[in-house]
Amino acid sequence: MTAFSLPFPSGRGAPLPSGRGTPLPSGRGTRRLGILRFFSELVDGLREGHALATRYDALARKSDAELARLGLKREDIPRAVFATAKR
Repeated sequence: MTAFSLPFPSGRGAPLPSGRGTPLPSGRGTRRLGILRFFSELVDGLREGHALATRYDALARKSDAELARLGLKREDIPRAVFATAKR
């Protein structure tokens, strides 16, 4: 059974049974990396969602004449916003 320690500022931690994944050279299990990856992707998604909402609001505030100068109609705003999405 593999064990890893919780990282405390002092470097001490009670060993906990991991039982999952292969231990890394640092002694930490791969399960921890999966959790960190999940939260990293969650934060990235939240940032992207906020950026899309900001773009939508900026276009929605424009007049029809300003949108026409950009080559858009009001009903094209969602398509134009999501065309810039990363995914």
